[in-house]
Amino acid sequence: MRRFDEMSQEYDKVSILARGGQKLVFSASHKDYGECVIKLYFSLNDPRSMREIEIGRSLNLDAVPKMYETGTVIYDNTETLYIVEEKICGTELRELLRQGMKFSLEEAVDFLEQGLYFIKNIESKGIVHRDIKPENIIRTTDGKIYFLDFGIARIINGTSLTKTEALMGPHTPGYAAPEQFNNLKKDIDSRADIFSLGVVTYECITGKNPFRENAINVLEVLQRTETITPVQYSIKGDTQSQFMALLGAMMGKYPSRRPRTAEQAIGWLEAAKPTFIY
Repeated sequence: MRRFDEMSQEYDKVSILARGGQKLVFSASHKDYGECVIKLYFSLNDPRSMREIEIGRSLNLDAVPKMYETGTVIYDNTETLYIVEEKICGTELRELLRQGMKFSLEEAVDFLEQGLYFIKNIESKGIVHRDIKPENIIRTTDGKIYFLDFGIARIINGTSLTKTEALMGPHTPGYAAPEQFNNLKKDIDSRADIFSLGVVTYECITGKNPFRENAINVLEVLQRTETITPVQYSIKGDTQSQFMALLGAMMGKYPSRRPRTAEQAIGWLEAAKPTFIY
């Protein structure tokens, strides 16, 4: 089996891009792939890593980086999984928020529409991303968005990787829907992603996460997510507050109060568009 230092000789400009709890990510350039990233997983047989690779192989979406190859390689004297995928030339949404970015109504509508079509597409494959947040979204200079990291994604008809008796399911506080962090498996479907997309869009308009702002700890974030309704915000051009009403519905505390599917949410957005003034 090849060692990573041997494999990396096939690439140019190899440098560490990020280190997370499950993987190490390198930026590189390849003669066939162009600009790309190489992900090395710390565990060979980690079920979530295998699930991420399984999902990556099954998707062929404009909103998701292309996966070029997968396999195993020796890194730091350990056999590990790797993925080589397309590198998206853009800026992480979290960084844009740190820089003080706030969406106009036109930008927010475009962002939400792209996000809903992404959810619609993975919904059709029985996949719930479960980690839609600014850190997992890249925005290019022309406004196109890409969704990253299927590390805690769920395949609805697949084997669950979270124990049924677990008090909490995998989630990011402040973005995950109540049914997700409470591990109510039978209620977790694309409406959880719709909730998260609503939160991210709200944050991109206001500059603030409605559940995290001024919270003293994670428990308070979760309590707020279950109990508070985000403050109604007035955005220029939303003449009848239809856009903010849609975001409010997407962030409903109970799945039954949100759009049933991404397609229904897209329909609501289309119906509201005649009331917008850009």
